[in-house]
Amino acid sequence: MPVKNSIYSLLFAAIAIGCGSPAQSDGMEELKVQYDFAFADTSRITKVIISDKKPSQVTLERTEHGWLVDGEHAVRKDAIEVLLETLGSVTLKNFVSKSAVPAVNKRMEVYGKWVEVYSGDELVKSYIVGTETPDMLGTYYRMVDSELPFSVYIQGFNGYLTTRFFTEPSMWRDRTIYGFAPEQIESIEMKVNGVEGFFWMITRKSDEGFNLTASDAASWILVGGEFEPLPYSNPQLLMSAVAAVRTLKYEGAVVATDNIWEKKDSIFNSTPAFSFYVHTTEGEILETRAFYKKTEGILIGEDGTPHEWDPDRFYTKLPDGRMAIIQRYGWRNLMLTPWEFN
Repeated sequence: MPVKNSIYSLLFAAIAIGCGSPAQSDGMEELKVQYDFAFADTSRITKVIISDKKPSQVTLERTEHGWLVDGEHAVRKDAIEVLLETLGSVTLKNFVSKSAVPAVNKRMEVYGKWVEVYSGDELVKSYIVGTETPDMLGTYYRMVDSELPFSVYIQGFNGYLTTRFFTEPSMWRDRTIYGFAPEQIESIEMKVNGVEGFFWMITRKSDEGFNLTASDAASWILVGGEFEPLPYSNPQLLMSAVAAVRTLKYEGAVVATDNIWEKKDSIFNSTPAFSFYVHTTEGEILETRAFYKKTEGILIGEDGTPHEWDPDRFYTKLPDGRMAIIQRYGWRNLMLTPWEFN
């Protein structure tokens, strides 16, 4: 292909000659454009579109309320920060040998991620993020209108960059489950199933002229299955449980490419380990159901008995119907028995 050959001519001429006549300098500048992937001022980036050949696509957009995925849900702060760092810091590592170019390009066409970076309405970068280099320390990039791939990296980072460009919207979403402050909560309830099952509800108590607010520990009481008052010795534990709703997160979403996905319906139709409900002051009732998760490998308990179920993690049906995984540690202020409040 003439275009391809001319690019190779520029490449090898630039390597052999370096700096020279104005014409040679123009050739070098033309070559540099082919690997100028970084957009250094990431504060000016307003939108990023990532797509692949599955086909799947995700749009990340900066708004006055923060970054949103597909114009609807808040984006995970850690994920967007890593992506912006990548967009602004990626730099040339190595040229790709002429003999390797066809194989690299072929893999890009199958496994590549097409990335479009916008500043306002202007498309400022458009390239393909390919697979890792053989040493696993670089990543193949190629401009959309080019035939020549390059090996790129981020200084100080040992690894490849492909995994930072994912097209599953659920993986970009902020992992907060509820996000409600105590002022937005009317009551919360926990129902645990099984032989040691129990139920409790923490609800607002009547003001009784004391002008209590939701942030006062004395504002909340503990009741049982028949809504009878239960004893509790530490009101702060009730307050901690209500306050924990604001920061509850799931560990990660379960998506269609995960092996467990095909068992999703049977898991959701089984008896949950526990169900947790949040009643809001707006009249909503939001439920999270947790299901036992089999251990990965062999897990031996302190008494020497193998565990069938993971003691630390659960599959979960989120209030919006998505499947996810939660950690017991993150729910430690809520996974209490009625007696532990006393």
